[in-house]
Amino acid sequence: MAMRPEFSDRAFKALRIIGQASEPMGAGSLARSMTERGDPVSMATAGRILGELDREGYLEKRSNRGRILSAKGREHLERLEALGKGETLARALLEELKMYSPGDLLDILVTRRAIERETARLAAMRATTEDLEQIKAFAEILDGDRSQVPSISVIDRLFHEAIASAGKNKVLLATLKLVRQDVHTQQIFTFIRQQEGSRLGGDHMPIFLAIAGRDPEDAEKAMLRHIDNIIRDVEHYCGGANPHTDPALR
Repeated sequence: MAMRPEFSDRAFKALRIIGQASEPMGAGSLARSMTERGDPVSMATAGRILGELDREGYLEKRSNRGRILSAKGREHLERLEALGKGETLARALLEELKMYSPGDLLDILVTRRAIERETARLAAMRATTEDLEQIKAFAEILDGDRSQVPSISVIDRLFHEAIASAGKNKVLLATLKLVRQDVHTQQIFTFIRQQEGSRLGGDHMPIFLAIAGRDPEDAEKAMLRHIDNIIRDVEHYCGGANPHTDPALR
């Protein structure tokens, strides 16, 4: 049974209050607590909210002393709080996005493509066994279950830098680090791809396999395909028509 929309926001607040309380709560104590926190409600309204939460299985009764969160209620509260953090990050990224023009974002990606097509080629020719193990480890994380990874943007940066490092060209590595130094920009690219509904994983293992197979041409093509996928999403999201993507890789 889904809670009625008019109770959803207050129900979330009620769950937090009940979860933080040291004693079981009834309608009176919940109404007082919500009012003290800037959301005045009557005892009758608080009672209806408790009833809704009770029917959902989010509360447990403690005889006539009131209610506490059930295990299901605590899990639900944790999910809601996690979603709230995600929405806060999304809003922050949208504000950050306003600081960049579509041309700025595309310029970064086109520069990356020029650098990383060469780092991928060099890595295929020069990577050591240790280099390959490191690149593979990052690729498996990026193309696997991302839900357990706290910062995909950091892992993505390490993956691309590991490839550049494997190419044994210090100038290319330093230039790539300079281009990718703004962590917010990398988060924006991830955010845009999520908004476009793109599958974020899947591009990285083909790059690794081409490098491990010592095939410079395939490594370059795999890297170009990966970055062109990002360019297409940014162009579409920003409503641009910049013909940056390589037609041969579409």
